[in-house]
Amino acid sequence: MRRAHDLPRRPRPRFTARAALITIGLIFLGVVVFGRAIAAFYVDALWHDGLGRGDIFWGQIWAKLTLFVIFFVVFVVLAGLNLYAADRNAPTSFPANVHPYVERFHEVFGHRLRLVRYGTAVVLAFMLSIPAVSKWQDWLLYRNSQSFGVKDPQFGIDVGFYVFELPFISFAVDWLFAALVIVLLLTIVAHLLNGGVLFTSSAPSVRSGTKAHLAVLLAVLAVVKAADYWFARYELTNERRGFVQGATYTVVKAQLPALMLLVLVALLTAGLYLWTIRTNKWRLPVVASALWFVVVIVGGAIYPALVQSLIVKPNQGEREAPYIARNVEATRAAMGIGDVTTKDVQFERLTAVDVEANLEPLTNVRLLNPTVMLSRFRVDRGETAGLTIADLDVGRSEISGIREQTLVAARELDLRNIPNKSWQGQHLVSTRGCGLVSAPVNRVSASDRPIYSSLDLDRPELYFSPVMTGYAIAGTAVAESSCGDGGPYSGTAGVSVSGFGRRAAFALAFLDYNVIASSAIDSDSQMLWIRSVEERVNKLAPFLAYDGDPYPVVVDGAVQWVIDAYTSTSRYPYAQRVGDVQLSAGSGISPDANYIRNSVKAVIDAYTGDVTFFVMDDKDPVLRAWQSAFPKLFTPIDDMPMELIDNRRYPEDLFRVQTELYSKYQLSAGDFFQRRNAWSVAQEPPLEPQGISSSGGGIAGGTGALQTDLATESGASRFAPYYTLFANEDGREEFVLLRPFVPFSSNDDRTELQAYMTASSDPESYGQLTSYVVGNEPQIAGPLRVASQAESDRDISREITLQDNSESGSSVFFGNLQLVPVGDGMIYVRPFYVVVNAIAEFRFVIVSHNDRASMACDLSTALADLFPGFDANVGDRVNDSGGVVRAGECDDAVRLSRGDEPTTDQPDTSTDLTTDSDPVDVGDGASAAELLQEADRLFGVADGLLRDGDLGGYQTTVDQAGALVARALALLESGG
Repeated sequence: MRRAHDLPRRPRPRFTARAALITIGLIFLGVVVFGRAIAAFYVDALWHDGLGRGDIFWGQIWAKLTLFVIFFVVFVVLAGLNLYAADRNAPTSFPANVHPYVERFHEVFGHRLRLVRYGTAVVLAFMLSIPAVSKWQDWLLYRNSQSFGVKDPQFGIDVGFYVFELPFISFAVDWLFAALVIVLLLTIVAHLLNGGVLFTSSAPSVRSGTKAHLAVLLAVLAVVKAADYWFARYELTNERRGFVQGATYTVVKAQLPALMLLVLVALLTAGLYLWTIRTNKWRLPVVASALWFVVVIVGGAIYPALVQSLIVKPNQGEREAPYIARNVEATRAAMGIGDVTTKDVQFERLTAVDVEANLEPLTNVRLLNPTVMLSRFRVDRGETAGLTIADLDVGRSEISGIREQTLVAARELDLRNIPNKSWQGQHLVSTRGCGLVSAPVNRVSASDRPIYSSLDLDRPELYFSPVMTGYAIAGTAVAESSCGDGGPYSGTAGVSVSGFGRRAAFALAFLDYNVIASSAIDSDSQMLWIRSVEERVNKLAPFLAYDGDPYPVVVDGAVQWVIDAYTSTSRYPYAQRVGDVQLSAGSGISPDANYIRNSVKAVIDAYTGDVTFFVMDDKDPVLRAWQSAFPKLFTPIDDMPMELIDNRRYPEDLFRVQTELYSKYQLSAGDFFQRRNAWSVAQEPPLEPQGISSSGGGIAGGTGALQTDLATESGASRFAPYYTLFANEDGREEFVLLRPFVPFSSNDDRTELQAYMTASSDPESYGQLTSYVVGNEPQIAGPLRVASQAESDRDISREITLQDNSESGSSVFFGNLQLVPVGDGMIYVRPFYVVVNAIAEFRFVIVSHNDRASMACDLSTALADLFPGFDANVGDRVNDSGGVVRAGECDDAVRLSRGDEPTTDQPDTSTDLTTDSDPVDVGDGASAAELLQEADRLFGVADGLLRDGDLGGYQTTVDQAGALVARALALLESGG
């Protein structure tokens, strides 16, 4: 025997460079994938903790973990018991005539076979439990179920059962059935491997114990399916088979009996499978299973279709009348349109005396449209590099006891256009927006610009806003971008980045090494991320749906963003779903929702980032359920600051849904089927002159059709609701949303004004819906016809042709057509804009009454043209309330364009309007402010030239002004 040291040595494995690279790659992959997931979880927990919302973070985690454990344990127990039963039922000695594949399997796994089977069960349990985690919201609603205090008309069960309990029960039953099918297959495999199935001939031989085991499993499957059919009956209360949504005639008379028959067939089949244990005869359960399949086809599809075609359709009005009544009642309750105040109005022809005696409603006509004027605001007040104006919102203010509408804009951070695009510039320097800008909606300056004013704020810094992206680190050694007298961030909603561990976690979560390497970050620095206000509220309360239009409100000298939040469900029995209603872009309202409440106002502090969810409707059962699940999340309305209460807005998208549904559901159940006296939301007058395609105003959705059996309107755009100060019939001025209706017609050929609805945003009447039904015979013209008549007026058409000039780069755009009840009559007002180089300017106002229209450069002049004898000087009374354009001055441009002579009783002010400032030196050393000041003056000069018909001079002057704006922007981007 050779000694050990004499034996040849085995070569040691060489650690090659390739192996080193693979090892490093695997380590890197592990750190990036798993390490980043852990880091993301950690910083997510820090984010919630920074907002004081750890209960939300851990509440969701525990809900998901609870569901996972429950379903995991259920499957493991089911699979484990059946595998154990299969092992106990196995033959004592392994038979010789098993299938060759079974033998091969035993050869491969041998004594580890049991481990493989039970390990497979655990893996399957994990895979089947993961989908259950996504049902955490249904689970929390199930555990915190509330009563609606209303019973459904078919089964007499509280609506809360359908909304809170049925969704989770249905999922659990469906999951259990799927799990049992998997267990059945797993058990069959176990019996095959244990020798319970022998292949002695062409037909396999199954041991009696194996048959009994499978019979029990099949019986359990049948019982679970019977339970599924039982609960499916309740789901039919939202069936869409009939004339309206809900369990209509066919559902009640055909589908429900078919489901009950299926319950009986399933239970009978289960009993027959159990009977085979004693008789060992499988013929009857197999026949019953075949019968079951036939009943599913005939009872579930063929029979209901025959009933619908042969019995219901020939007499649909009579057959479905009681179910239509259920739908009407449920829809009114679910959509909050059951308590609409209805008032009858009748409009008379107005005279000059009538208008002069009732000028107050005209003082706050909105002449500046938010959508159209956005470009104007961006050029005039978004002049600082890195700041932008992304949206205009309509608000109201009170000065010296006079209320007026205003356009409010936030100067938000725009990282795409910051002057310093280095890492420090993007994350340490450019960290915030700055301030709010407002302008009254009812007047402009002499140069056709809005009359801007910057709101006085103690905290103008906007660290959080709708368009904010990325992350920022505040409180570093690098000075942040200036904003008034504001210093570095001193809020508490950020997360401290002190310590290497936290910095490493952030660096890994954001995949940004600079967070670790930067020496400007110290112990006082705070990480701010998820700075979009929509993302912020969605992360804190993902179970609420949110409006797509946050708006700013000044509270205690700081900016607060307000977002309307909705509670909704698609399971309110018999209520009609939202359907294809035209909603604003970004709306969170689901088309399938058939119950909606604006129960919450989410308020985000633009400086600190703190989020507060104020309860608006504490009677809403859905909100009460979430309050029970997360009791610390919601704040009572009594704690809302008065500035927020005074500036609340009724949400536009909710009003869109309510008006669309109310147009049909204001009918009695008896008239609903016949569509007698049904309405449609008025057609939207195009925002561009006829013949020019319009973009549609950013509206999502289609025709507003709610169901296929009903006659519906065409796909024309519907009148967009608008906010306005509205004088109601009591003479009290309210800040409301307004939307008009016309008589229903499937081809939209009816354009007469049928009614209009308002939704109050005033504190004392917030949420009150009022329908004003117009009783004129014959009916007066509606918005689309009024707009068309005005555009076809000879003088107005001539002005449109003059201003809409592709050669000079100018185009015409209209604002909202507004309905203004004045005295006993109705006046329509519509602003007229000219867009030059994509920048809009208010130019004229069109006033219509009694099929006549007039256009002038201010409201009082237009009224004087429309109502003979109206004293234009009386407009000074309107001006005292802020209602006259250009401070009572009006040039002769309109009169000249239509061939009239200029007036002689007042001077021609067209020149004065456009040269109200001296030229500014714009040499090489001129500042950005000086360049913009001179550009503003030149734009005013161009306006005067356009009014005089000097198109060549107009184009030259506009080009000069545009060049100055370009120089100013270049100077700002370079940091000048």
